[in-house]
Amino acid sequence: MDAQPGGKSVSRIPLVLITGFLGAGKTTFLRALMTALQARKTGFSVVVNDFENAEVDATRLRSSDATVTAINGSCVCCSSLHEFMAVLGDIEVPRGGVLLVEVNGASDVMSLIAAITARHECRRFTSPLQVTVADAQRWQKRSPQDELEREQVQTATHSVITHVEEVNEERLAQVRAAVKELSPRAVECSAESLADYLRLVAATTRLGRQDVPKKAALLQPAMHRHHHEGERAFTSMRVDLPFVVRRADLEQTLRELPEEVVRVKGLCRLAEIPTVPLSFQHVRPQAETWFLPLLGTQGIVPTGVIIGVGLPAGEISAQFQRLPAADLLPDYQP
Repeated sequence: MDAQPGGKSVSRIPLVLITGFLGAGKTTFLRALMTALQARKTGFSVVVNDFENAEVDATRLRSSDATVTAINGSCVCCSSLHEFMAVLGDIEVPRGGVLLVEVNGASDVMSLIAAITARHECRRFTSPLQVTVADAQRWQKRSPQDELEREQVQTATHSVITHVEEVNEERLAQVRAAVKELSPRAVECSAESLADYLRLVAATTRLGRQDVPKKAALLQPAMHRHHHEGERAFTSMRVDLPFVVRRADLEQTLRELPEEVVRVKGLCRLAEIPTVPLSFQHVRPQAETWFLPLLGTQGIVPTGVIIGVGLPAGEISAQFQRLPAADLLPDYQP
């Protein structure tokens, strides 16, 4: 608690940043954390930020009966910072609860933490706990973006290693050691163990700025090079999808996208199961695609969000325009 004039003390709301590179599994971890918090009867509010259309992830999260605020546009560390701060200033958080923020996968976390520390809109929150999600399969295999991926780990207070089932023990040990070297104080956690910790923090509401590890203060922001500038800057674009498509056709379109594409996420209906709206993810360089059902969700707008470096927008738009629509079954009811 922090003292105010007149002797009153104000409890700060725990603020949790969920960070990590594009496609590392942040939204999947956030959903697991939300479920774990609900099981522990710990209240929370959620903010998600992403390129072009954050509603793609927000829709997935709302299927868990959660209230989710979406911030569209670029990263909250730069061009969407003003909107993000306005949200932090106004958002309602359940009494004794926590605020969970999923940060755009291309964000410069050091810049974001500096802004949170300095801005008056954030005074009601603790210094942020930062959970960095590291993809064991793709860690440091991102070529020009490897530096950004490392920097996203350096300020972490907690870490999560994902896609562990896709690598051998030697590779997992290498990734775990690299993350530990970059952030020696970070605690590796699961959704359940983090929920236990947040339950304790939220129940006591005694975690103040002085109690959070001040790792960020050990860094040198003046030496930090912003990754949203120059030739390696991430860009994004939105494309429309047919009302319903065949899975094979969509996967082929995604595989044939230009090499500049780093990630695609979106909402769709597949001809194989048209009554169940789906979210989909496509991650490079492995060019893997997977689908998740949006349970409890009715109407969606089939959409794709393309993220990459130096995207050839015209070529990409043309490829999706060639994506054929599939016929609906006669008994389909939207």
